[in-house]
This record gives sequence, structure tokens and C-alpha cells, in this order.
Amino acid sequence: MNTMPLEADTRLLIDTALTNLGWKLDGKDKNVFVEQPKTETERKLLGGKRPDYVLYSNESDRPLIVIEAKKKGTRLDAAMEQGISYARKINAPLVFATDGVFCKAYHTDANRPPILNGEEIDEFIRETLALRYLNTYEVNTVSPKVQYDRKELIRIFDEANNMLRGEGLRAGIERFGEFANILFLKLISESEQIKRESGIKTLFDATACSWDSIKNIPFTTRIDYINKTVYEKLNSLYNTDIFTPLQIRDASILKEIMDKLDPLTLTDVDSDVKGDAFEYFLKASTATKNDLGEYFTPRHIVKTMVRLVNPQIGETIYDPFCGTGGFLIESFRYIYNNMARTEANLKTLKESTVYGNEITNTARITKMNMILAGDGHSNINMRDSLANPIDGKTTWKDNDGNIHHNGYDIVLANMPYSQKTKHGDLYDLPTTNGDSICVQHCMKAINSASPNGRMALVVPEGFLFRKDLTRTREYLLDNCQLQSIISLPQGVFLPYTGVKTDIIYATKVNQKIKKSEKKKDFWYFDVKSDGYTLDNHRRKLDTPSDLSKYEEFRKFDADQVEDMVKVGFEIIPLDKVRKNSNILVGSRYRKHKEIVSDYEIVTIGDVSKLVSGYGFPMTLQGQEGTIPFYKVSDMNSMGNETEMVDSNNYVSIELAQQQKWSLAPQGTVIFPKIGAAIATNKKRILSKPAIFDNNVMGIICGEKILPKFMWYILNSIDISKWATLANPPSISKDSVLSQQIPLPTIEEQRKIVSELESYRQIIHGAKSVLNNYLPQIDYNKGDLLQLEDIAVIRPSKDDIKELSNETVVSFVPMAKLNVFNSDFTTDEERRLKDVKSGFTYFRDNDILLAKITPCFENGKAGIARNLKNGIGFGSTEYIVIRAKTDVVYPEWIFYHINTPTFINAGKNHMTGTAGQQRVDINYVKQYQIPVPSLEKQKKILDEISAEKKLIDSSKELIKVFEKKINDKINNIWDN
Repeated sequence: MNTMPLEADTRLLIDTALTNLGWKLDGKDKNVFVEQPKTETERKLLGGKRPDYVLYSNESDRPLIVIEAKKKGTRLDAAMEQGISYARKINAPLVFATDGVFCKAYHTDANRPPILNGEEIDEFIRETLALRYLNTYEVNTVSPKVQYDRKELIRIFDEANNMLRGEGLRAGIERFGEFANILFLKLISESEQIKRESGIKTLFDATACSWDSIKNIPFTTRIDYINKTVYEKLNSLYNTDIFTPLQIRDASILKEIMDKLDPLTLTDVDSDVKGDAFEYFLKASTATKNDLGEYFTPRHIVKTMVRLVNPQIGETIYDPFCGTGGFLIESFRYIYNNMARTEANLKTLKESTVYGNEITNTARITKMNMILAGDGHSNINMRDSLANPIDGKTTWKDNDGNIHHNGYDIVLANMPYSQKTKHGDLYDLPTTNGDSICVQHCMKAINSASPNGRMALVVPEGFLFRKDLTRTREYLLDNCQLQSIISLPQGVFLPYTGVKTDIIYATKVNQKIKKSEKKKDFWYFDVKSDGYTLDNHRRKLDTPSDLSKYEEFRKFDADQVEDMVKVGFEIIPLDKVRKNSNILVGSRYRKHKEIVSDYEIVTIGDVSKLVSGYGFPMTLQGQEGTIPFYKVSDMNSMGNETEMVDSNNYVSIELAQQQKWSLAPQGTVIFPKIGAAIATNKKRILSKPAIFDNNVMGIICGEKILPKFMWYILNSIDISKWATLANPPSISKDSVLSQQIPLPTIEEQRKIVSELESYRQIIHGAKSVLNNYLPQIDYNKGDLLQLEDIAVIRPSKDDIKELSNETVVSFVPMAKLNVFNSDFTTDEERRLKDVKSGFTYFRDNDILLAKITPCFENGKAGIARNLKNGIGFGSTEYIVIRAKTDVVYPEWIFYHINTPTFINAGKNHMTGTAGQQRVDINYVKQYQIPVPSLEKQKKILDEISAEKKLIDSSKELIKVFEKKINDKINNIWDN
């Protein structure tokens, strides 16, 4: 029996959160029972044990939720286990375990966390939503229509972008802002309509400002009406000036955009999150558009950081680089959900809680975002924060003579990386280095008189170790209590940037701390997985995020040290840090774990030798020969995931002898040794003797170890751990040669390799099913139209003329295109100036068709998705087809040109010499396909999608056998 009482502050937090969600803690409608269930029957079932909370449906005595709170000295997992045991005895479907801030949920029937709109639930829910979990663990409050319409919204923005170009609006923020102005009218009208239907009072003038009212104005006078009536009323209502006159001159363009938006429903009645439709638009647009200069901090990382600083009503929160407002909106929501809903609190929250600066005109869109999310927009300014430092140690006097401190209680930010600044002289450590000045700005902006001024800041990893930032790190350590550093995995900010980042969490910021009170260490936590794939797609994984481990222990209680170390926390002594140039990377102070295995433990140097490659003179490009010369970039595109079997460059044996190049033997295991390529963690085996460049290292195995066994062992090692903290990072020979590995006998190695290879064959077979599935379209009704009538073939490069030559775009080698599969990905990026000429141009949602043999004959094609800044370049052997989306879906064209009919007929329209033939562009232009209505196309495409879900079961097979491989390798390390 649990006899430990809940701490009063935890009880208060839970009670307030439940009250705000509409649960009744007392009165005749009471449906929350504390420390005992509602009925005598349930009390008997529990045998006298007392759950902290049991929540019921008002419609019956059926318990819906058991809440267990973490007691001092216990883990959240223990509270969850206890809650599950209680819930199963009284037949409650949901369990929440909480420490008052961090929350985990569990569905007792499904034996897994409940899912809401594709994400695991991490906060309490209202009764009506809880009822929907009685028979399922997964609920979507965003209806299928709203989900579909939101995707349509992005397509409409793409079309509007081209229309607005014709209006003379510059690419990027001008067109984006103009579309956002119009979209806001649609979204605020939907939101206000929901309020009215729910009986909520509102000052919004629906008669003059609603979407329907605007539609009823003749389109020829609509621009003038919006500018002079609607925007003036909105600016007055929200006491702002963010709604500026539309720049559209052509009334028919405004009409066309509104007509396209009109049938969409973007706001869901059941959604608990206000403004999520606008956030969806902002996120999706910034992920695909090349020139907006903004990117989203992933929402789950934002939520972790907000819960970490735990803002309270009455505190002030500041983001000096607020972008579209993610940190401030989440802070606003967090406080709103957890505060007492008094008039005074609501006024404080809306008017004097969240503050932010944004250097670009995005600030106007940020304000719109905040209005839709609930308010708090009044303190957002278009301002260069670095040019306007805030000194939290200074004071000011109000009209009544009261003295106040400048600065804020909390800073939350994801700072811009690797910038130069001309405002460094305004700070304590003058410099042009933006990384230094950004950190100094955040620290100085915190009120030095605040009882617990705190900061959670995303920084590029280089800030933690770069030599030129040594003094800035010293400044950080001298002016705060550094609590923890969270190392995020490389890729968490894709598709925006691949920069590796860390979160710095500090308290007592901008205060000189007495020597006797200074911490002697800080916690370092290495996040291996944030719960999503670390690629441009960022798909949700079934495995839990390491961030949840961090959140559970974020209080750093002294009595939890042992448990914290077990889950991956490391204690970093600050005296060692100060003696080591203030480097804050945890791995610098890490003791190597002793390998415990029944097998012999050797170093790589004991059983193999290490060789480096050679510089490849560009003058030798295109030389004929039989010996492959691999560059580090070939490791991403040549051969298969195991072996190098092809090359872009071959040399003769005579040339190799002349250059004094030694051939690495077949079976050499190679990997990248310098620069960003290290992060790919690629290891390949040479399928025949070859030469490689000086960015690659090779392990030549001795007689005690099989090359394939070495490859499997290396695949379980993250080679980035070998890299020095130089810029660029590099791997030294000593770090590789000293790496310890387990070494079974040769016979045991053969058995292990044989078993693992059998698993890999199954994986290859499953991948073959995925790659070779060919959708069949039997629908032949509808007008037969030529491709050139429904698509632009080889689009012009005119729409990128305005872009900077330094704009980063995706590069798509031919190898990235799959056969008969619409999806492909690429991580390769180049600057626009490097690909403007000599390469083929395309955009997101364009169809790429390989025109050269044998790629055309093999059906190599794909639809461009998730390109860097929405733009791609690639092989000149692509034919680019851009669907006219008011007539046809890109997928409709894609599936028709991936049929044997199209490919076989195309073989008869090839030009060029044998071995280098290309399909005639006119054949493609004049090829006819049936084009039914968009509605019928969608129905058929949905059927294909359903088929592909069945085919995707192969993915589960892949997961199972990939796990078998991982388990086997892990057993070798710890036999």
C-alpha cells in the first residue's frame, strides 16, 4: 500500500491542469476522485490500495484514467507500473504518470502509449477525448478532410507563388507574406465561427470581416475593401499594425487565390491546439521553399525545452531570434494550460509574458501565428536583437517611482549559426563572431535580480569546442550555473540544416555566483534518437525518444544520480573543463567502458593494418583503365550498402605505378576519415583491388579476422566517436588502431557471418518486393491528353533568376532514383552557382524521368520530394515533367509513365549510338494518357496507396531481421 503523500506543489499542478481541461474535482458533477476510487466495488478490487487520482466519465461510473504522481526518490517508470496495476484492476483504459510537469501515458488494452494525431500523448486530456480511447489506442482529432485540405493548402501556395511573381512580388518573404495575409482571413474566420457555435463571446466583426462577407464583395472592389475595411478593423481589434495593405494589383489574382482556398476546411472543431492549421502551413512551406530564410525547431524539441524551464504565470519569457514564434507560442500554451484561469492571469499572459524579436519581416507573420494560437503577439518586434542588447543588471523607474530591473526571467531560443556581426562592440567580449555574441545577448538579457533566471538555448556543436570561442565558454561558466548540456543527434533539423546541435540549460544566469555556491560539475546527456528518422523525411519511429529519459531526470535530484548514470547521463567535472580550454563536449571526459566478452579482446591494430588513400589529380578525370579509383563521395552512390562495385574513375596499372599508388586488396574495409562524410558512418568492402582518395581510410584484415566479420563489427561502431574536434573533424590512425573489438575464432567468425548473411538475404528479398511493386491503373475513361497539354516539360530556370548564387539546393544523382517507386531521397547538397549550368533543374513535386539507356528501360523515375529549399539539380539525363496541378496530380502522370506500355513504346523512339541511346523528348511530350477528373484521379491514387500499404508489410520484415542482425552483433560484444 502506498502511504507516501503527494507533495503539495505536485498536487496543485495536477489539480489546476485537470480543472482547466474541464474535469470536476468537487460538486455534484465531480468526476475526479483523489486517493480512492469512486465505488465500493473498485475499492475492494484494489484491496485497499489508493491510486493518486481516478477520473471517470460523467455518462457512467466507468473509470477512464488513473493518474499516478512521482513521489520523492522514485522514478516515473515506477509510478507508471503502479498506475497500470491499479488501472487493470478497475478496468480503466488510460494511465498517466507525472511529476507535475513531465507526463507519460499508457493504454492498458493496447499495452503501449496512446497516440493522438500521430504523436504519443504527453499531457493530460479532456473527458470527451478520453472517451474516444475506450476501444482504441489511436485517435485523430484532425479529420481526414482537414488533413487532406491542409496538404492541398501547400499545393495552392505553390500555385499562388507563381501568380504573385507576376505581380512583381519578390521571391521569399514578400510572396509568402502576401499569401499569409489572405490565409489569415480564412483561418480567423473558421476559428471565430467555431467560437460562436460554442457560445464563446468574441469581438470579431463577422459581418464585415468574415471570409464569407469578403467573398460577397464584387471581386473588382475586393482589394480595396480588404485594405480599407477588413485590415483596419483587425488592426484595431488586436491593437496592432501587422495587417498592411495587399500589394496585389490584379483583382482577378486575389479572386483566383480565394476561390482555391474557399472549399478547404483547415481548422478542426475537435482540435485542442489553437492555430495548428497556420503552424502546419508555416512548417510545410518553410521546409520546401528555397528563399524564406526560416526554419522550424521541431515541436517535440521545443516542448522539451519549455518543460525544462517550466515557465509560470508572472514570469517573462524572451526569444531574441523568434522566427515564426514556436518557443513563445509553446510557452504561452504551457502557462495557459497550467495556470489558474483568472481575469488577472489571462491579462498578464496575453499582454506581459512572452517577448520576441525577429530581424526579418517574418515578425508580422509571427504576430499572426500568435493571434491564431491564442494571443501574446503585442510584444513581438521586427528588430535586430544583436544591435539592441538588453542589460539585465540595469534598472528603470516607473511613473510612481518604483524601481524595476531590465531583462527577462527566461530565455528560450534557437540561435542563428555561424553568422558574422558588426555589433560585437556592444557586448562584454567584443567580436565579430555571431555565435559568441548570440550567447552573450541571451545571457545579458536575463534579469539579474530574478530569483531563478534561466536559459535553454540551442547552439551549434562547434560552440562547445571551437578554440576561438574559449573565452565565451569561460564567460558562460562564470555568469551562470551550467546545469546540463543535451547533445542532439545530427539530423534533428533536417530538411533545413544538417548542423549538429546541442541544448545548453543554465540557471542563475547573469548572476555572479559565490565561489562556495558554484557547482563543481554539470550533467551531459547524449541523445542517440529523438524518436524520428534522421533524414530529410523525419518520419516518426516506433522506438521511444531519449529525450523522455532526460525530461524525467531534468530536476537533477541528488538521490537519483545512480539511476541517471544508468540511463546515459554523464557527470562532467568543471575543474577538468576549465583546464581543457573550457571544452564542453562530454566525450572529451569520458572513460572508455571495459569490454566484457567471452571472446578474446583485441585492438584493430592487433589483427589488421591501416592505410590511407591518395590525392586524385583532376587532370586524370576520364582516364581509361581497369583499376577503380574511389572518391569519398562514391561511398554514397556506388555499389550496394556492403561492397564497392563501381566507380566514376578508372586508371591503368601503368598510371598507378607511375603515381606510386599502392592497390588496396579485395576485402579491404574502407570508411571516410575527414569532414562531414564521417557523419554518414559508411563502411564498405572493396569487391576487387582498388585505389581510394586521401579522404578515405582502409582496414586491411590479417589472417585472424575475416573482412566481412570486420565489416559487421565496424557497422556497430559510430566512427564519429573517433573523430577529433577539429574543423573539419578528422579521424587519426591511432584512434582506429586502438579500438578494442571482440575476436571469435575464424571458424566461429565464418558461422556468424553465414548467419548474418542469411538475414541480409531476407532483407534484400523484402527490399526487392518494395522496389519492384508496380501499380496498375485500369481506369481508361476520361479525355486522352498529351503530356505536354497537362504538364510543362523541361521547365524554364527563369523562376530562380532572383536567387542568390550561394543558395543551397539538393543534388540528385541518377543512382538516387528507384525503379517503379515514386519515393526517393537525397542528402547531397550544392550551391546554386555550382549547378546553374551543366545540370538539369527541377522543383519539389516535379517528376524526373531517366531518358538514357538502360535507366529508361529499367523504369527509373521519381517525384522530387523534400528538396533543400524546394529546388533540385541533377543529371542532364533527366527529363523533367511538371504537372499542371489544376488538371492532374503528379502521381497520376508518374504511374502512367512507369508502365510497360510507355517504356516499351519509348524504346522505338530512341536516338543516339548503341549503348548511349536516349528516348526522344517529342515521344514523351506527345504521349497520351487518360485524364479523368481530379476527384476520380484521387480515388484511384488512394486505391494504389492502399495497395502499397500491403506491400509495405515487407518493411516490417526488414525491421525484424535488421533487429536480428543488431541483436547478434550486440551478443558478440557482450557474449
